[in-house]
Amino acid sequence: MRRLPAIIGAAILLLGIGGAVAFHAASDRDPEGDYSPPAGALVTYLPADEDDQGLPLVISGSIEAGFMRPFLLAFQRHNPRLSLVYIQSRNDALLERALWACQQRERTADIYLTSSTDHLVRLANENCATTLPSAIGQAAPAKASWRDQVVAFTVEPAVFVFTRELEGPLPPSHIALLDWLRGFPSDRARVGTYDIELSADGYDLAASDSNQDALYGRLLEGLGRSNIRLYCCSNVMVDALDRREIFFAYNVQLSYAYKAQRAGSRITVILPDDYQALQTLSFMLPKRPRDPDRALKLAQFLVSDEARAIAGHNLVPPGMSPKLAAAQADRLLAQASVTPLLLSLQDRARREHLIREWREAISPVRPEGGNSVSRTSARN
Repeated sequence: MRRLPAIIGAAILLLGIGGAVAFHAASDRDPEGDYSPPAGALVTYLPADEDDQGLPLVISGSIEAGFMRPFLLAFQRHNPRLSLVYIQSRNDALLERALWACQQRERTADIYLTSSTDHLVRLANENCATTLPSAIGQAAPAKASWRDQVVAFTVEPAVFVFTRELEGPLPPSHIALLDWLRGFPSDRARVGTYDIELSADGYDLAASDSNQDALYGRLLEGLGRSNIRLYCCSNVMVDALDRREIFFAYNVQLSYAYKAQRAGSRITVILPDDYQALQTLSFMLPKRPRDPDRALKLAQFLVSDEARAIAGHNLVPPGMSPKLAAAQADRLLAQASVTPLLLSLQDRARREHLIREWREAISPVRPEGGNSVSRTSARN
């Protein structure tokens, strides 16, 4: 295999071997024009199955590498001579570096992937995006795209997750959850949710909740009456449920909850039947990718039937019948949305108001030790 480029010489992860490796990118401009990732990024290297064709395709994303792994490996099966580098960073770090590279005409990644679709819409509006063939946007879930530059490929709904030892009927909706929280025994009222001040995903889901004007304030009040604990991310909330540190977790990302169930976690997952707080996961090709042809191939794959099947698998619980699973996946994917309205998520006044309202309602306990809220945790 040929010598790896400078961006991955410091640290790589061979997916068949083990866990993530921290990668601290140099801040100096590379005179050879290599892409400089955001500081503190995690780098995952997926080698070609056959003799590679040169430099790897560089993918910059805020989505956890483990989530993207099935998509990327499936893409490589169609492109066995192509190596991939997946650079995972925080949502805000990805946006900052992408804007800087665009404005300074520096080397960019070949493609961007993120759960903060509003960031990609902003980049497109800043003239930092490549216009893709219209067929790609037409093939996206719900045909969700903005100007054929920012395109959806899946969604991430939020769910309720409970420990299995809880007795009695569990709430199927947000309205029913209010009554359930009122009756939750005080000695067991340990509830977990995102720290929306520190987690971009948590803030996005809270902003989605806040669109339910008549219900949102009551939800905050109900959560605030509990012994609430704040977490960085969904996988940590699921781990806390397994340890009985909490008995209920609110707004857990569905894919993590179902993945934990498949792995044997003793949890109950409820997809609310009144509405779902939901994120749209999207991609964008920047103006000056080093490898536009192969980046376009990945974009085309992410809206293919094969990628849609992978996305659908993440959206259904283990053991569901194929007919019901297909219906649930289609219903959730139909909620994908890519519009300039998402830019309201970046409105500073709105953010300050939402966080202030949330803080006034909730008096949190932040878990000690390794479960504390962290800006560097997955999918923050």
